[in-house]
Amino acid sequence: MIGVYSAHPTAPLSLFARSRQFSVNEFYQLEKSRFAVRIPAMRQSAYLLPTEFASSVMAAVLPAPDDPYWEKRYSKKGRIIPVDKYPEWRRQILAIARGPKSASEVKQHTSIPNASLKPMLNRLAFEGSLLRIGSENLRSNLINYVPTQSWLGKSFDFLQPDKALVWLAEKYLKAFGPARIKDFQWWTGVTLTRTKKAVSQLRTVPLEGDYLLLAEDLEKFENDNFSPTDTVDLLPQWDCYTMGYAPDGRNRFVSPDLQEQIYAKLGATGGNALGVVMVNGTAQGTWTSRFTGTQMKIALKMFEKPTAIFNKIIRQKFEEIATLLKAEKITFE
Repeated sequence: MIGVYSAHPTAPLSLFARSRQFSVNEFYQLEKSRFAVRIPAMRQSAYLLPTEFASSVMAAVLPAPDDPYWEKRYSKKGRIIPVDKYPEWRRQILAIARGPKSASEVKQHTSIPNASLKPMLNRLAFEGSLLRIGSENLRSNLINYVPTQSWLGKSFDFLQPDKALVWLAEKYLKAFGPARIKDFQWWTGVTLTRTKKAVSQLRTVPLEGDYLLLAEDLEKFENDNFSPTDTVDLLPQWDCYTMGYAPDGRNRFVSPDLQEQIYAKLGATGGNALGVVMVNGTAQGTWTSRFTGTQMKIALKMFEKPTAIFNKIIRQKFEEIATLLKAEKITFE
């Protein structure tokens, strides 16, 4: 893994699905200890990833903080930041108290109009000057903001963009390979020209179907064996695996005729993945959840009726998630 989508409960559930042991307190400590941060990253989505990765990832996939792109982006209707106001508003936000503050608390310490406050907070996050701090509730997406300098004790030191993309391409193939250049390009959201150039600087081995693998991983890949034990994994909405490949590269875990049932809207970017029930490595159903008080309601849609054994395992897995999210009761729809 490189990181997980930062939204709750996706972030904790993506880690939970991959952990032999999972502690809620340790999850909160990822940020408190400064081991991990929430930053805008691939496809300009917010990720939770190791702090040591942050500046390299941002340099690879986002325009530089002083790029004219940001001024143009935040001059559009609905997120207007006047050019002449930006420097002063930026100064005011970064001068707030060192501890994390909610948007309303930031507002109390600045002269920024309500309509421009959230765009300003977002822009500073994209620049790497401001960090989002997650809620201490695995079901809540309320976030606070804190200047990067005061939270980490230093500002991000960005790599040269193309050098950073080479670094990220290696990380991607290590985590997601074998994969195609097309998959890496979709995942990052950068241009195909930059993608090809970055991948060309790595030692890779070509496989059938335009797939690539890091040369150092070939022996392990060829000698790897599937587990003889049946497995069930519950991946949450926007999981980093289901969001890791271009639409036509997802046939490794879902047949093309079923893909539309997993990806809510198959538009130009290929849609956002729903929660997925993985049985022996392939998608066999989708799930969504919602809470009514302390009751967790699971909307479960299996593509085929599971055997009694698998049905029992699937329900046990959901009960584990419900316990993690502090549900007192779980029901299925």
